[in-house]
Amino acid sequence: MSTENAMTPSEAKTWMESRCWSNGWKVDADKSINAIEFATQYNKNKDLWDKLFKFLAETDPMTLEPGKIVLEEGRLWINVLEYTPKSAEDTKIESHRDFIDLQYTYVGNELMGLAGNVTPINEYDPVKDRTNYSTNEKIDYSPASPDRFFLYFPADMHQPSVRSTENPGTSRKLVGKIEFAKH
Repeated sequence: MSTENAMTPSEAKTWMESRCWSNGWKVDADKSINAIEFATQYNKNKDLWDKLFKFLAETDPMTLEPGKIVLEEGRLWINVLEYTPKSAEDTKIESHRDFIDLQYTYVGNELMGLAGNVTPINEYDPVKDRTNYSTNEKIDYSPASPDRFFLYFPADMHQPSVRSTENPGTSRKLVGKIEFAKH
């Protein structure tokens, strides 16, 4: 794909399903991912994405302790998290400007949500690269499971880590933070 020529939705979906980006990582991209944005960002920052997917392919997440793993200072890192998912009412909707979230829950019972019509509830925090939102509309949720990962780009108002059962137990998740290549 040329970065000058935009892909059609069909071409982007075919590209995503081809797994040419995966570097051997066996986990599937969730169908909720914006395939056009994924293909665009991958091609603009291919070295970062390849470094991330190679790390994920070669690392057993069960061996990782909670904390931060820096793959490229200021541009690419992974947060290893262990926590109890909260109810949707207690989980904030968020977006980021400078970094893309790759969310991969490999242990736990939780949902990932994409929100539509949102209202900011705070100013953008450049240190945390985050704005939080509220909405009165239904949020579209997908189950997070070890066979799939989620990508959230700056245009994606997302609500991660929502419990899927009353007593979800402990979740373990990798959150990759990938530098967003401006269009």
